[in-house]
Amino acid sequence: MRLFTETAIVLLVSALIGALAEQWLVGASIPVLWAVWRFLRFDDGPPVLAFAFTFHWSQTIIGVYYYTLTDRRPLAMQADLWAQMTLISLVCVAVFVVGLVIGERLMAHRFPVARTREMSLAWVNLLIFYFALLIFRGALRDFAWNLSPGLTQGVLAVTYIRYGLFYLILRRLVLAQRFRYAAVFIAIELALGMTGFFAEFKEPMFIAVLVLVEQFDYRRSKHWAALVVISLVMGLAGVLWIGIRGTQRETSEAREGTSITEKLSFTTALAQQWISGSSNDKLDAVDTFVDRMWDVYYPALALARVPALLPHTDGAMMMTALMHVLTPRILVPDKVDLESDSLQVRRYAGIWVAGPEQGTTISFGYPIQGYIDYGIPGMFLPILLFAVFMGAAYRAFTRVIRHRELGNAVVTVIFWMSLYQANKSWPKLLGLALTMIVYLGGFTILIDRFLVSNIDAMDELQAPPDPAHDRIRTA
Repeated sequence: MRLFTETAIVLLVSALIGALAEQWLVGASIPVLWAVWRFLRFDDGPPVLAFAFTFHWSQTIIGVYYYTLTDRRPLAMQADLWAQMTLISLVCVAVFVVGLVIGERLMAHRFPVARTREMSLAWVNLLIFYFALLIFRGALRDFAWNLSPGLTQGVLAVTYIRYGLFYLILRRLVLAQRFRYAAVFIAIELALGMTGFFAEFKEPMFIAVLVLVEQFDYRRSKHWAALVVISLVMGLAGVLWIGIRGTQRETSEAREGTSITEKLSFTTALAQQWISGSSNDKLDAVDTFVDRMWDVYYPALALARVPALLPHTDGAMMMTALMHVLTPRILVPDKVDLESDSLQVRRYAGIWVAGPEQGTTISFGYPIQGYIDYGIPGMFLPILLFAVFMGAAYRAFTRVIRHRELGNAVVTVIFWMSLYQANKSWPKLLGLALTMIVYLGGFTILIDRFLVSNIDAMDELQAPPDPAHDRIRTA
């Protein structure tokens, strides 16, 4: 009865907001966001699923909100079917929510609540491992790409351990109310993440917000202040990166052998130059930032051409993705590489875009690939099945790993990295999720078993919580 009342209130408020905004998609998006936070915040695990799909949701609708608030039209609105593609993407998020809840509940019945221990690594070991991975992250990536193709993805997945350690450090500092120390670690990751070819600062910033949300107490003014500051820094950093990334990437090879200090100095100079530039440049950067996040333009063009001009592929894209993911390169070294997303964009959107000839790719996300494969409603079935699998994996990790902070760290990294992007193609979505689960998840389970292998460690384990706490929030 309470759920019915909540749903009715949300629908009523959504309709009212949509009418006031004079944009029905704004109203349609609110119940989806409510469902994300209503059903994906499980009591005995980090809020990574809710937060990942909040960002996922924002990528499907941000352009509509931006246009409503600023009257500046994003690129996607030049496509005739942008509204229909946006609605399809919102439905995809809703289907994900349903599947994740089903998978979590199925696995919760199979794995009983076990005794757990809070701490897993001493501070000294934690800091040594973290800074070692931070300093040598580039060398590890180079090493991975120089290995045989069958081992590359495994080594790359293990490099994500750094994000797990970063999560542990921030979590302990936030629990201890040491916000200044936490800010220092965030600043280090932000600064170093701005110096490379890619925006490597994104993941640490999102992890910082996740840690804060996990420990958030609305009665503490410090928590509100920290949340506002981190949110502002994230937004400003994203816009700043759009403004400087062109020069940053053009000069990346020339700066490859320079020291960290020199890279920081170069990036700082670029940032200062951009900040002191014209206001029009800043507005253009904001527009580009929104266009990058709201990746609807090319899918909307494809939506208009399938099946009007091109037929549905009857699952060909999905079968190619599954065959690629389930064929390990370590056993099949000559496995054929997947077709570039850019080539699919050219074929189905009917427009030329930069591709492998320019050493780049334009994303063609899973929603439009599913539509091209199966149409509506068939496209939603693979999403539901994948979501059930990921929900089951989430619950399995939180029950199997006996050290709570270790389990929270690996779950945060795996499920954030796998699920936060709405514009990933099916091969990338499936491939990264399975790689992270097998390599990073398996490695973490081995560490966890080693830490609890002696009787003294087992004596420190806490009694399991009340089973009622394992249920989805109903309050």
